[in-house]
Amino acid sequence: MDKYRLVEGRKGEGDEFLERGIASEVRITQQGKPRNYISYAMTLFSEGSNAITLKAMGRAINKAVTIAEILKRKMPLHQITSLSSCEMIDLFEPLEEGLDVVTNRRYVSCMRITLSKEVSEIDKKNIGYQPPLPLSDISPGDTHPSQQKHQQQPKKKQHQQNKQQQQHTGERGQQQHQFMQERERYLFPKT
Repeated sequence: MDKYRLVEGRKGEGDEFLERGIASEVRITQQGKPRNYISYAMTLFSEGSNAITLKAMGRAINKAVTIAEILKRKMPLHQITSLSSCEMIDLFEPLEEGLDVVTNRRYVSCMRITLSKEVSEIDKKNIGYQPPLPLSDISPGDTHPSQQKHQQQPKKKQHQQNKQQQQHTGERGQQQHQFMQERERYLFPKT
């Protein structure tokens, strides 16, 4: 393809996904940082939006799912997920004479995740519907800088939590070590 140059990249079938929709839409790309998308979504919610839509294509889909899961753990949100595909058409023009124009058609996976504070905003009978997580799984944390409250735990309680965490990590490390030893014995038996 070094004898061609990309002249035009256009959308084909399924291009309604690519069009700009509602104002509370977050388009996720592979290059963007998740924390920026999360803070933008939280800003949209704090400014009064009851529902937002996350859109991603191709390799950015896994990032969209991660962002949706993080947002669902910050506040109780109803979710609808839909998958589709878009046809992308690339037109290549030859750099040398005697060569034909090349058209390349490819299909890209697309995902749309709608997150809503209120159930009235979405259809619960939709096949991609997920109810909010239980309140025990939600920890608002740093939802928005203006809502943060600086509360410190007593040092004794914090020390106990750190000690419990170290014990848990130690047990897990031992389990991993045992697993690796068993794996080695299986893969490289002594003869």
